[in-house]
Amino acid sequence: MPRTSFRQIRATYKSPLLGPLLHATKSLEQAQNELRWIKQELPAHRWKNAVARRSRLEPLQYILGTQPFGSLDIQCRPGVLIPRWETEEWTLKLVERMKSWGALKILDVCTGSGCIALLLKKELLNAHVEAVDLSQEAIELAKKNRDTFDIDVGIHKGDLLQEGFYAQVFGDSSFDVVVSNPPYIPLEDFTLPVANNGIERSVRLYEPKMALVGHLEFYKALVRNVVIPLRCNAFVFELGYQDQADYTKLLLPPQWETATLKDSAGNLRCINGWKQPLSLEQM
Repeated sequence: MPRTSFRQIRATYKSPLLGPLLHATKSLEQAQNELRWIKQELPAHRWKNAVARRSRLEPLQYILGTQPFGSLDIQCRPGVLIPRWETEEWTLKLVERMKSWGALKILDVCTGSGCIALLLKKELLNAHVEAVDLSQEAIELAKKNRDTFDIDVGIHKGDLLQEGFYAQVFGDSSFDVVVSNPPYIPLEDFTLPVANNGIERSVRLYEPKMALVGHLEFYKALVRNVVIPLRCNAFVFELGYQDQADYTKLLLPPQWETATLKDSAGNLRCINGWKQPLSLEQM
């Protein structure tokens, strides 16, 4: 266990609220930043309780109630996955590429808080955007975010893994582009500590396992239950492992091209797919 430095001890004397935060953060600087955000976002009578919750490793986004995502402050609540900067990053890149595509119909599968669908619709005013999730908690939060921002996005309940999922939810509707941040952490990695390339303890303790744990079955379902029956022209799926990208590519018909995308931290993050005559530059 790392030793507590004199600088950290001295800082806790200056601000007693810092001490509990140090249990949940990786550095004094991070603890100071989190305390500043707590004081900025919450009234003074809630500071002590917020710090106590954070000291038990509860994610700060659940405590503050929001997470910035592009130009939106997405509301967060326990039971629904917290939006990540990696997802925000590729969504914003996709927005820039699709601005020249004209009016589009976009489907967001496994929408969670609705962050991807809502940001796409906000930035692409001529787009028609629909979103779907299996979790009732996610659907309720996505609708709350939609209503807060007054953004026109259809939100539906459906089970991606169920055969015939697309027709059951959307009938004969068509979409041009499919986006998804599905559960993609294999169970064996979900149980590993961070030191062994596993998951942070706060994530395991507080965020919904349903939205995190999954593997190849979700990419199989996205291709077979959505992309192929939908006859869309392009897709972007978030992922975290090369075998997920390789497997997705194997499932696609021959007219499809694919490329993988790394995030700004250098980690594999997405697989992009498109039908000819679209090009990689357009995706």
